[in-house]
Amino acid sequence: MSRLAKVLKNLIRSCLAITPVATAFLSTVAFANILPEQRKQDLQLQANLPFFVATSRFGEIAIELPASMSRATNAVVSSSQLAVSAFRPVFLPSAADAKEAPITATEYWKRLASSPAVQPRSMPPVRGEVLGSVTLAISSAPLTQRWRTAVAERADSYFGSSCNAERVVCASKLRGQLFDAVAIAQRQDEQEAVRSINSAVNARLKYRTDLDTYGVPDYWAAASEILQRGTGDCKGYAILKMWMLLAAGFDPSQIRLQLVKIPATGQDHAILVVNTTAGQLVLDNIKSDVRNDYDVKDYVPLLSFVEQSTQIHGVKRNSRS
Repeated sequence: MSRLAKVLKNLIRSCLAITPVATAFLSTVAFANILPEQRKQDLQLQANLPFFVATSRFGEIAIELPASMSRATNAVVSSSQLAVSAFRPVFLPSAADAKEAPITATEYWKRLASSPAVQPRSMPPVRGEVLGSVTLAISSAPLTQRWRTAVAERADSYFGSSCNAERVVCASKLRGQLFDAVAIAQRQDEQEAVRSINSAVNARLKYRTDLDTYGVPDYWAAASEILQRGTGDCKGYAILKMWMLLAAGFDPSQIRLQLVKIPATGQDHAILVVNTTAGQLVLDNIKSDVRNDYDVKDYVPLLSFVEQSTQIHGVKRNSRS
């Protein structure tokens, strides 16, 4: 037997002594590292939430992160040859949100790891106008108590490294997926973070009416119920996005749960409005893109909640009237 053959034989024996999990992880990382440069360039950021899917010469592959290393710095390639059940999908920003030309997944994770853990959030001035209306604070409204019950849950803690909720909630598939979105949003600027979280919830939460889920026409589900069931109505989408934004470093004073009427259909609807230095951004479960509030003309604002404040909406009188 040649000397080279003996070396290879000993190497194989050594590898077999490694634990299965370590073997899977190391072999996967090794596979990613030894890809030729041309193949690495094939793994372009053609992200499409909820899965980061790239195309290569070998067909579709998924960029995934170890479940036990949600903030790992290296992207790991999981293909049909390297299927590891301990890995789960990670949310990445969509290609439409990318500011630069497509880059490799490895380069993306290097940039992400080198940025601050949580982006410092500026505090924009409080605005008295939203969706073309002026706001007026009132002491209470019929839905005020439901709102206060919802915010008392403090569900932003569900998206931290130590989930402060029942085990069935913390272990839910939806919570794991949205936790990854929050981890990325913490390292993004305001507008990027808002878009990432809006896309993540719209892509992963399944719409279902309160009547179908709870047997009543209007039920304010807790975040724990939404995460456990994986379904929600428009309020559920908005409230879940609110908690994720808070976990990503936004201040409660920036976030408004907005109840509106859709004149075209006569339906009531709920959206989230986030006050940023770039303007007030509207997060909506029936619109895939994030819009500035002055671009939203299809809703009539009725009632909104900011922190402990309840606000009604009106229209400015024309100075001539």
